[in-house]
Amino acid sequence: MSVLPVASFGNISETSATLPQADSMATTVRSLVLGASTSSFSGRHITSKSHSPVSRAPVRSVVQVEAKKICQLTGKKRNKANVVTFSNKHNRKWQEPNLQHKKVYWDAGKRWVKLRISTKAIKSIEKNGLDAMAKEAGVDLWKLPFEDARPERQQYLAENKGKVPVAVNPRAIKNQKKIDSSTKKPRYPVYEEGGRIVWIKPGMEDLIFGGGSSSSTAAEEQQAPAELKITV
Repeated sequence: MSVLPVASFGNISETSATLPQADSMATTVRSLVLGASTSSFSGRHITSKSHSPVSRAPVRSVVQVEAKKICQLTGKKRNKANVVTFSNKHNRKWQEPNLQHKKVYWDAGKRWVKLRISTKAIKSIEKNGLDAMAKEAGVDLWKLPFEDARPERQQYLAENKGKVPVAVNPRAIKNQKKIDSSTKKPRYPVYEEGGRIVWIKPGMEDLIFGGGSSSSTAAEEQQAPAELKITV
């Protein structure tokens, strides 16, 4: 292919080529713009814009909040110390308290109170008592997590083992004839593994428990919610 001399890229009228030759020359320029980096007609550099990388959303950092390492009864917390080397260099370190999660029986409240205390506080409770130490530390034992140890509560749990306390539904059908003629089976709540409450229908016990003997008994007991006695 012969190249025609061109005075400038933008002025095609100064060429000695005819109109058909100018059309072919324009087609050649378009092909050069797509593939080449320079033009032989004008010597100008022809560059193509590169695609910018896809911008991604910034990753948010997850903040982990940890409980303060301090004894709830004695107020004991970590201490500053130094690690002394053989060459007498002092490097700063922290001495953490030996904290333990304990359930302490509170005789006045008839409950097991959950505390996070140091091992020194465990010995002090045996010596001074829980009430005296909680009063000195300004801790309200009634507001702490607990496990009820009252005899009434233990008796209720023994009588209603595996039952879920359910309030009486005021909109439930009270006509016994309609209940007997109904083909719908009402759902009832049961305790799943881990303590979660799920509502199932009669016949679904094998999917939850893996056996129908104990669950079927619980289903029959749940059909009479009026016999349940809830003790607070």
